[in-house]
Amino acid sequence: MAANVYATLKQVLQDFIAPQLEALKGEISSLRAEFRSEIKRLDEKIEAVKNELKGDIARVDEKLTAQVARIDEKLTFTNKRLDEALEIRERLAALEARVGR
Repeated sequence: MAANVYATLKQVLQDFIAPQLEALKGEISSLRAEFRSEIKRLDEKIEAVKNELKGDIARVDEKLTAQVARIDEKLTFTNKRLDEALEIRERLAALEARVGR
């Protein structure tokens, strides 16, 4: 009787469960392929966005560099004007000191 139960159970496994397991393996393989494809597509999108951001950052950097250069020029010009004003003030003070004697 135990051999009969074993044979019946073995037959049930072979007839019903084994095909279901094979079907599941196929579905899993199909899902893996879909996931790989989707991951590749997302990687490509991420790379495109990354490249776009790099371009945007480069443009902003160029604009900021140009603005900093203009501000530096203005500061240099202002410093020269201040130096000239201080020199004129010192000369005026020297002249006032001579006249005041």
